[in-house]
Amino acid sequence: MKFRSLFFAVWTAVVLISCGEKGYDPADWLTAQEQTDEVSRVIRYVGRAPENIPVTERFDKKYDKHYEGQFAAHRLDAYFVKDGTHYFLLSRIAPSNTVKRVATGGRYTLNDKGDMTEYEEVFRTWKAPDTTQIRKSIFLFDKMVKGESLEAYLTKNSWPNEYIEFPDDNVRYDKNERMWKGIPK
Repeated sequence: MKFRSLFFAVWTAVVLISCGEKGYDPADWLTAQEQTDEVSRVIRYVGRAPENIPVTERFDKKYDKHYEGQFAAHRLDAYFVKDGTHYFLLSRIAPSNTVKRVATGGRYTLNDKGDMTEYEEVFRTWKAPDTTQIRKSIFLFDKMVKGESLEAYLTKNSWPNEYIEFPDDNVRYDKNERMWKGIPK
């Protein structure tokens, strides 16, 4: 946790100096309660769905307890708002013999009523130890916010360095259905 705080302090200083805006640390933008609310806003997309339910049912109230139970495994690592687009980086503990995390970077927009009008997960990283994960995912997050290409960090272009697991040649994010889907061959 100390590394994460130090990393954000340095990263925030660099961002503030370079662009004169708030940094990527969620605390720059959101109170502790608002950070919890932010995770709540996207957890039904990013989190694991209950077993054997259609994706259309993930917002059903009967699954509230399931998603509430996933909060402990998730962490809001970065957040930024630019031109009405909210950018987020959410990581979670990943299945592994050692403690590792996987991160998802995405963006969404809201209408005047606060309803989500667009949602997209731009990348999902390979699982990695926390210090490696935060370094690589913040790097990718910065590129996403700046609108830079992530093509060089896809597995096919960066191997053996693991940055982005998805999208790849077999899986893409479907913005209309708001889920990762296999690409038909």
